[in-house]
Amino acid sequence: MSKFEDIRGVAFDLDGTLVDSAPGLAAAVDMALYALELPVAGEERVITWIGNGADVLMERALTWARQERATLRKTMGKPPVDDDIPAEEQVRILRKLFDRYYGEVAEEGTFLFPHVADTLGALQAKGLPLGLVTNKPTPFVAP
Repeated sequence: MSKFEDIRGVAFDLDGTLVDSAPGLAAAVDMALYALELPVAGEERVITWIGNGADVLMERALTWARQERATLRKTMGKPPVDDDIPAEEQVRILRKLFDRYYGEVAEEGTFLFPHVADTLGALQAKGLPLGLVTNKPTPFVAP
């Protein structure tokens, strides 16, 4: 008797398990930062911020961008920029921009990992119900 015989369904996390969404997430983060005239981070850096939802991603991006801007200004001998807008409000604005830009780039910046389609097909052929687990907002995952 196999220990797998009692499995009645399989649920998968979306990002990082079924799909590589990092390119799209990074592009949207950079577009949002650029729109606020902040330094862009690049995919390699953004990847290190992914994993705790979009709000935390925005907090991490803003914290880095504000520090990076301060460092760049100091290096160029320019005075610091006074941030009249509180960081919490900037995060909220950044998130709105991110959502808009991610909607534009998500499809072209998200890729199935190798063998995912075959694996899901094989599980479905065995009659196993499949589920998707994600903290991504519904508009970005709805069929």
